Amino acid sequence: MRRLPLSLDWEDWFQLCCPPYDQPEALDRFECRLPLATERALELCAGLGATATWFCLGDQARRHPELLRRIAAAGHSIGLHGLTHRRAFELDRAEWRDAVRDGKALLEDLCGQPVVGYRAPEWSLRGVAAHWWQDLPELGFRYDSSRVPLAVIGDPSAPRRPHLLTDGFWELPPPVLWSGPVRMPLWGWGLRVLPFALTRRALESLAQEDAGTPLVLHPWELDAEQPSLPGLSLGHRYTHSIGLRGYEGRLRELLDGFRLTTLEAWVAAR
Repeated sequence: MRRLPLSLDWEDWFQLCCPPYDQPEALDRFECRLPLATERALELCAGLGATATWFCLGDQARRHPELLRRIAAAGHSIGLHGLTHRRAFELDRAEWRDAVRDGKALLEDLCGQPVVGYRAPEWSLRGVAAHWWQDLPELGFRYDSSRVPLAVIGDPSAPRRPHLLTDGFWELPPPVLWSGPVRMPLWGWGLRVLPFALTRRALESLAQEDAGTPLVLHPWELDAEQPSLPGLSLGHRYTHSIGLRGYEGRLRELLDGFRLTTLEAWVAAR
């Protein structure tokens, strides 16, 4: 069976892209559960024989440099998820560019490996930020994974498969299920609630095609005991909490038998 690129967005359970959870003071206001979730994610990857790309936040890397180094030492690649978990389009372009440059340098200094992949929080290279990817090659990146072919958080008309944006620079969108106006993310809450057989067939098809559309996990999704977050909208509450209980076991079954690799490995093989 052919490979599936695997990615994890390394953020804590409360780091949503909405106030007050995306503000700096949230790191001190809410319980830190990232070490627990990271341990479970590392154990999951080890059990599956997986190497993955971990898109990491600078604010968490500063607080947990030893965890970042453990991820890298386990053979995983490190990508940049941002200095903080604020959406890219909420910054002006110069501010965003500086944050990306500084975040890349911080992660490389802490983990000792090059950082060549970027994923904006909540797929937020959209709207006014839709063309900001053009700055990424100059900043030393080889690919972006910040845009999805879905409504609300992306562009339904965008390509569903990895594609070159410019010479040597790739866009790697995550997988979605179905091609019509009704689509489901094949990650996050979608992967937690869709029927097992349907999801497994979709993953097998992607693997046979060597499609390169990266699977997306969050370490906090393996922490079903996390507290409830107050003041969330119904949509946020549903997508954040649905299907967490038993998800780790479901993932082990869903991903069993696949060759799970980094996004960097897929890009390098092109």
